[in-house]
Amino acid sequence: MAEIEARLSAAWTGPGSTPFIVDIQPGEIHLDEAARIARASPLWRLFTVAPTLAVWAVLRPLALSYGTATHEVYLHISRFVGRSYDDPASREDLKSRFRRAARDLGLPVSGNNPTNLFFAPLGPAHAQHDDLARAFVGASLYLGPPAIEDTATARLWQRRVVIERCPGLTRLRATVFFDTSAHLARRFEAWRKDVDPIGDTEAHLFKAYDSAAKRMGRIKEDLVGPPRLFWAGNRIGLEIEQSRQAQSLRLGAFPTRLTSGDRLRIAPPWALELSWNAGAIFQKIAFGPAAGEALVFDADSGALLARISADQQELEVAAERLVVLSSHEFSSPSFGEAIPAQDPNFRVAWVHAEEALTFVGRQDLSLARPREDAIWIDGSVLGRDGSHALYACDGILRLKADPDVGGRGRIVRMRIGDEVRYHSLLLDDEGQATMLFSDVRLDTSSDPSEVTFEILTPGAAGDLGARAAISTRCWIWPGTKAPTEDLADIPIPENFSAARSAGLRALDGLLSVDPHTHQETAILGLAGPERVHEFQLAARGEKLWHYRVATNQRVFVPRGATLLFGHDNRHDTLLLRSPDRNASLLVLGRETRRPFFQRQTIEIGASQLEEPEGGDDRIALRRADGRVDLLARIHRGSDASELELVEKADEIRINFKPPSPCRALLVRIEPLAGPALESEHTFDHFVPDLPPLEAIRASFDSASGKIDVRIHHSNLASPARATFFMRNEAGSLHQLRDIRDAPIAIGLEGPVTAPSHQALLTLAHFLAEPEAECLGGQLTRALAPLYEASLDHVGAPRMLGRVKSLLNVVRLDGQPPRHDIVASAPWILEAQLLAFTGLQTETGLAPLGKMASIPPPSPAPDLRSDTPLSIWLDRVSADSGIPTELQADRLQHGFRALRYRLKETDLRDIAGSGTLSNAVRLICGAHVEGLEQIRSFDINGGGDPLPARIAIQIERHARSCAEARADSFVDDIVFRTGLPRREVGQSLTLMLRAGVEIFAYFRALWGHASKNGPSTS
Repeated sequence: MAEIEARLSAAWTGPGSTPFIVDIQPGEIHLDEAARIARASPLWRLFTVAPTLAVWAVLRPLALSYGTATHEVYLHISRFVGRSYDDPASREDLKSRFRRAARDLGLPVSGNNPTNLFFAPLGPAHAQHDDLARAFVGASLYLGPPAIEDTATARLWQRRVVIERCPGLTRLRATVFFDTSAHLARRFEAWRKDVDPIGDTEAHLFKAYDSAAKRMGRIKEDLVGPPRLFWAGNRIGLEIEQSRQAQSLRLGAFPTRLTSGDRLRIAPPWALELSWNAGAIFQKIAFGPAAGEALVFDADSGALLARISADQQELEVAAERLVVLSSHEFSSPSFGEAIPAQDPNFRVAWVHAEEALTFVGRQDLSLARPREDAIWIDGSVLGRDGSHALYACDGILRLKADPDVGGRGRIVRMRIGDEVRYHSLLLDDEGQATMLFSDVRLDTSSDPSEVTFEILTPGAAGDLGARAAISTRCWIWPGTKAPTEDLADIPIPENFSAARSAGLRALDGLLSVDPHTHQETAILGLAGPERVHEFQLAARGEKLWHYRVATNQRVFVPRGATLLFGHDNRHDTLLLRSPDRNASLLVLGRETRRPFFQRQTIEIGASQLEEPEGGDDRIALRRADGRVDLLARIHRGSDASELELVEKADEIRINFKPPSPCRALLVRIEPLAGPALESEHTFDHFVPDLPPLEAIRASFDSASGKIDVRIHHSNLASPARATFFMRNEAGSLHQLRDIRDAPIAIGLEGPVTAPSHQALLTLAHFLAEPEAECLGGQLTRALAPLYEASLDHVGAPRMLGRVKSLLNVVRLDGQPPRHDIVASAPWILEAQLLAFTGLQTETGLAPLGKMASIPPPSPAPDLRSDTPLSIWLDRVSADSGIPTELQADRLQHGFRALRYRLKETDLRDIAGSGTLSNAVRLICGAHVEGLEQIRSFDINGGGDPLPARIAIQIERHARSCAEARADSFVDDIVFRTGLPRREVGQSLTLMLRAGVEIFAYFRALWGHASKNGPSTS
């Protein structure tokens, strides 16, 4: 008996846990022998000499037999132990002895009702497994699986499930509510992940889960929940669950394909519901707070703690700092009045636990400490990845437990990597305890890691298999304290992922936030046990934002950048945040002493950003020691405003307000053939150098300050391009351009009577310049059809030599030309690799000439596979025997060049916020195989998958060219996106120019592969 008692005690693990009956493994304890001993001795004696065995003997028959033939509680106990409990006195004696023994063992049973006394600690009886399985599987499909890394969250999940889906099953609800360790939720996840069951009872429950899923027409892989909400700085975010199921979300007119495990920050306005689907599952999910509701987030991790209903007046929260979002106005003692969120239909506030929120339009809400067992983190956050926080090493673990159950002693078991550490705690009179991270040596420097904290009862130390009563999991960077400014000179951790980081500088083995990065928030990529996490580091240094009034956007300004202010920016402001209370602010030569003494963020108004005094164009901070740190520079450009374009059959009219006083306007007409014509029109007594042309009329309205130009193109040589030059009061000419430096140019339509090589080159030069957004693509509409027709005529033999000069077209300003070479003539890039040699460096396409010298790998890739790119990238990452020209560093160089061009040349337009960038995102927005693999070559590419998506599109284009199907490739994109072929062609051309090294890499690779046999694509 003593041995059985000891082994039963070791199998059971502590207060609040579902007891041993659920998960004892028959191999550990011979259950038949335990049952024989229980029958051989009176139960009242067992409660004295073997209390664990006695408690087990009462609960075991209820778990196996209750509800199968009868719901009579005492009959099942009597049959198991061989004693009668028919009379009330024997039943009362049994309950009294059971209550004392169970509480001594740490089971917090209470009352005299069999439901609370026996069924609460029982765990689901076999007869209840089907009901529980139906509830859990159905909830997993609707709510998503439980977040088992946090006990409180998982506990709320399983309680909500039985409340909503098992309303009449009182005894099942009692056992689920008793399960404060969320053991049922954790073991449900174990079933979902194909973990073997523990013991015969759990094997029976897992079979019930299988049956429930089958009845619903699902398999385990279908049990993917909808995206979970989290708070992402100033927006609501969505975490997509890891799943093999294809998922999508309708955020606008069309569904958005979701990447498994991705995080999305949702731009306002925020709908109350979103449509989500995974595989064959389609459902609405709650999103923004409806009338009367409030969303409560953990401010440290961003995780959604609760969605408060309209009639709820109290919320128990296991957190220190909270974010509350509501459609109602409200206030709190610590924050004051809630402020408008990014979506002004909602109010948001950052509040503390243990305070009351006062609402307008709904009942007030009290935020209380947990009354049940709970565990949570109170620490400084270094960064966030969705609802996962990366804490500094100077945090605190907080615990709430019942000291009357199991005593005041508790043990913290911490798991970090393969290491396990223990620490003892003593609960105070209110059941609370704290543990410094340093108590478990987290103040010792090591790599950032995922850490699990578990609470055990005394005596469980050293037992790695002992089940925890409650647990929580988070990321901690041991040895790294929360800095007062941005992270600087931190030793590079071994699990650092350079490809999934951004805005960081790695030098001499040390890692620092780069203040000159274009990233508003630096991203630290860390490899975890399941995936690479991208932690957005908490920004603590100076940050400058440009608030654009015209578009109501706040744009981050990199350190030292130059801001170009034009007509549309004349009312713009700057927002500056600084923690330096002693610094002075310099704005264009004007100094403000210590503006951050009582606040951290100030606004630099439009009136302060007028023309600089004495040529000082700096926005800077002067430190207390006199050192000046440059934040940005301001440059005011001249651009036309209020521009209007009207096209008629024989006339084009353009109307605009000049950016500065204008004495005369010169209109230059550049026909396709023949010399350029110029027509000058004066608006004062100035004598023009050139006479005006009859076909052009220009006038100046002094009342409105606008110039009106009418061009009768039927009387001019056409096709042609018209550009405009203004003569200032000093008599000098300068071209009329927009604020992005794109020329204001108009295309004049007309027939190409004799298509020639020269005409083709002239049209290419016209189309090589960027177009002003305000003209709505008029130049392309007018001249691109002529360019395409000429290209068809000149390139009819389909020989690259006939049109190779198109690849050598350059712009005078050295920026990448924009004429289409992809959709207008897809066959150009299908040419033999030797044909691309000799391209000029200035064209930006010179890397194409190196394709012919790239040797084939042995063996060559197989294009007949379903995922040739993924297979090749796996091989590149592991095979050092492939040719030098095809090794991983060449792809990394291609990505560096791609990112450079997207930042430093006017190819930034394809990643910006205009018509062209919208087309690029539509083209690159489809699901791609191997995206995560190719991102691993994009060093410092964390947080922004667009370059990797562009690279994937470049690779697909290169593969289609190698297989001589480039024409159908473009057709398929046109079909998928609905974009005009011309727009698709220009977008693909500019993507090719941005990542020309990547195109050359894959064009050569797939060219070698295509010689091995036909592709199945």
